[in-house]
Amino acid sequence: MKSTPDDLYGQYQFRGMKKKLFKLAQKLPKSSLGFKTSLILRKLALQNRVKIVDETQFGLKLRLYPLDNLGDRFLLFLPKFFEYEEFLLMSTYLKPDSTFIDIGGNMGIYSLMAAKYISEKGRILSFEPNPTMIRRFEYNIELNNFSRLIELHKIGIADKNSTFNLGLTNKNLGGSSIVQDYGEGNISIKCRPLLDVLKEQNITKIDLLKIDIEKAEPLALNPFFENSPRELYPKMIIIESDEGIDLKKLGYKFIAKHRTHNSIYTLEEA
Repeated sequence: MKSTPDDLYGQYQFRGMKKKLFKLAQKLPKSSLGFKTSLILRKLALQNRVKIVDETQFGLKLRLYPLDNLGDRFLLFLPKFFEYEEFLLMSTYLKPDSTFIDIGGNMGIYSLMAAKYISEKGRILSFEPNPTMIRRFEYNIELNNFSRLIELHKIGIADKNSTFNLGLTNKNLGGSSIVQDYGEGNISIKCRPLLDVLKEQNITKIDLLKIDIEKAEPLALNPFFENSPRELYPKMIIIESDEGIDLKKLGYKFIAKHRTHNSIYTLEEA
């Protein structure tokens, strides 16, 4: 009989002293001291090179890989600091019929969070081209029974329909990039223009777009804005690197920049 994620989930949980350190980190206040203390606890708990951890965060069952993914390390021990404001925003902004676009899906945390609020009346499209991260993303989707909600596209988003080299960084697979070479190897991936995919998927509105693709944001978004009707512009954007994209000229208002370096923009009325 073929194993399912639920059959295997839980075998990599923290135990003993590591579990105590983990639980203590969850209780620390959201302050400068809490942040620094959490980093110390994380170092102690992961000192034996823990590769896989099964834990529940933000009400989601997750299989995380702290050894080679920076986002997973933060999510485990610093949940009050890792994308916390962004997730809070999503909880109040997203509705059952919302459309959410996730460019740079990583292990899936943003799309998984969106699936808590968006029903089958809405749409969740996520783009992740790294085969390793795709497998992890798919696993987390199955763990949370979101396969009917999250549409995972196993491609990257760029300015043309072509093959790109994805530069890898071994200590942070979530930081892989098509515009940066870390000198640690690369893989060939397929990329497509965002507008082409949205047309094929019959997407006519975007309530929230999140993008984190390691300095390749202009390559993905500038062609989209140049060729899209204004009614398809995302009403809100969560973006890691906005350098090289004149969002203000496009009609966006800057709202905030968070600890994780994400910037939040909203589309102003025309």
